[in-house]
Amino acid sequence: MDGNTDITSRRFAPKEVRKQQLIDATLAVIAEKGVSGTTTTLVTKKAGLSAGLVNLHFENKDNLLKATLEHLAVELRDCWQAVHEDTTLSPADKLWGIIQACFHPEVCTIDKVRVWFAFFGEAPYRAFYREMVSGFDDERGDAMAALIVQLGQSEDDAERTSDAIECLADGLWLNMMLYPDWYGLDSSRAQIWNFLSLQFPAHFGGPVPQDPTGAA
Repeated sequence: MDGNTDITSRRFAPKEVRKQQLIDATLAVIAEKGVSGTTTTLVTKKAGLSAGLVNLHFENKDNLLKATLEHLAVELRDCWQAVHEDTTLSPADKLWGIIQACFHPEVCTIDKVRVWFAFFGEAPYRAFYREMVSGFDDERGDAMAALIVQLGQSEDDAERTSDAIECLADGLWLNMMLYPDWYGLDSSRAQIWNFLSLQFPAHFGGPVPQDPTGAA
C-alpha cells in the first residue's frame, strides 16, 4: 500500500476507528511534547487526518485530551478487572493480578507512562486527572483493600497497605520513565513482590511469578 492510499483509507475509516486514531496520535504527541505542547495540528499530522476531524469527533482539544486520558484509565481497569472477576483465583492471586495489571506490557509502555506523568506534572492539567481518573483509582484501591482484609489485615491497615502499594507502583513508573536502563517491567514487579512478601509472608514468597496478567 502506497502512502496516498494509506492516508485515504484513514480519512474514510469508520467513526470509531478515526476517533481511536486521533487518541493514539494524541498519546504519541503528549509523550513527546507534553500536554501543554500538544496541539490539534500536531495530533492530526501524526494521525494523517484532516484538522477538522478533531472538531467533528471531539468538538475541541480539551475533549480530545479527556478522551485520551480516559482511554488509558479504561485500558488499565479492564486489565485488572479481568483478574479480579476470576472466581477461580485466591484473594492473594487476585491482589497480585491487580498489581501486575499496572505493569502489563500493553498498559505500561514508556510512552503511556510519560502521558500519565504529563497529566500529573503539568499544573493546568491536574484537574483533568482528578475529573477523569480519580474514580478509577478509588475503585482499584478499594478492590485491593478488600482483598487485603481477606488476607488478615484490619480494614484500617488494609487501606494503608493499599495506599502504599499505589505509591510504590507510581514510584516505579516514575523510575521506569527516568531510568529506563535500570528499571523495567520485571524488576518493578520484583520490587512489589518483595513488599508483599514482607507484608504477607504466608501468601507471597519464592520467585516472582512472571505472568504479567495475573495469577501467581
